[in-house]
Amino acid sequence: MSGEMERHPLAGADRSDLHSSLDDLAWAFARRAAGLGPDDPPLSVNDDDLSDDQIKAARLARLTIYKHLEGLVASSMRLDVGQALEHGANWSEVAEALEVSRQAVAKRFGDLRRGDNVAVVISRRDRVREYPDDTRVRVGEVGGPEQYDSDRGVWPIGKKVRAEAKYAIVAVDGIVRRLYELDPAGWYEAEPNKWEFTAVGGRELDDLAIAMAYTAGELPLQPGDDCPTRAGGAYRPHWF
Repeated sequence: MSGEMERHPLAGADRSDLHSSLDDLAWAFARRAAGLGPDDPPLSVNDDDLSDDQIKAARLARLTIYKHLEGLVASSMRLDVGQALEHGANWSEVAEALEVSRQAVAKRFGDLRRGDNVAVVISRRDRVREYPDDTRVRVGEVGGPEQYDSDRGVWPIGKKVRAEAKYAIVAVDGIVRRLYELDPAGWYEAEPNKWEFTAVGGRELDDLAIAMAYTAGELPLQPGDDCPTRAGGAYRPHWF
C-alpha cells in the first residue's frame, strides 16, 4: 500500500452507495441460492408485478443471506479489531472507528487484549507438510533439529508484538508443547510482512527456565496447558 490511509466519516452519498451495494449483494446470492438464472424472474426484489407469494419468497430468501452476512460481519469485525490492536491501535481509536464509547468497545472485544503483556502463539496440527518451494521443505511437527526452523517462521507478526513479546508459545492440537525466549534483535522479514523469530540460544526453553518465567508472570501458559486454535490463522498474539 503506497500511501497513508486516513479515516474519514462516511458521507451520506457513500452510506447510500454502501446500502445499495449490500442490497444488491444479498439479492444476487439469494437468487443463486434459489437456483435462478440471470434471466429468470424476479429480476429485482422490488419488481412492481410480483405476487404476494413471490414477494414473500424473495424477502425470505434475502433474509437468509443477511443472516449469513451478520455472522460474517461479526467475525470480520473481531478479526479487524484484533489486527488493529496488534499493529498499534488503542481502544480509543477502535471506539472512534465504530462510533461507540471506549467502554462499549472494551466490553465487546476485551477478550482480544486482556493485559499489557503479549506472547507470540503458534497453533498447528500434529502433522508434517512438505513444500518443495520452501527452503525448509518440511514444516509442521517435523521433530529433531529441524523443529526450531519450522516453529520460528514465517508469521504475519505486527510491529508492536515484535517489539514487546518476550516469548513464543507453540501449541499442537490445542495443547502447549514448546516455548522459546525471543531475541528482541533477532526478527527477520523472510517475506513481505511475514517474519521469522530468533530464539535466545537458538533452542526451546528447558523446564527450569519455563517454571521460572511462569512463576514470575512473564509466561501466560506452560507445557500441557490448553491453547485452542482461534480463527485467523496459525499465528495469533496472546495478550495477558
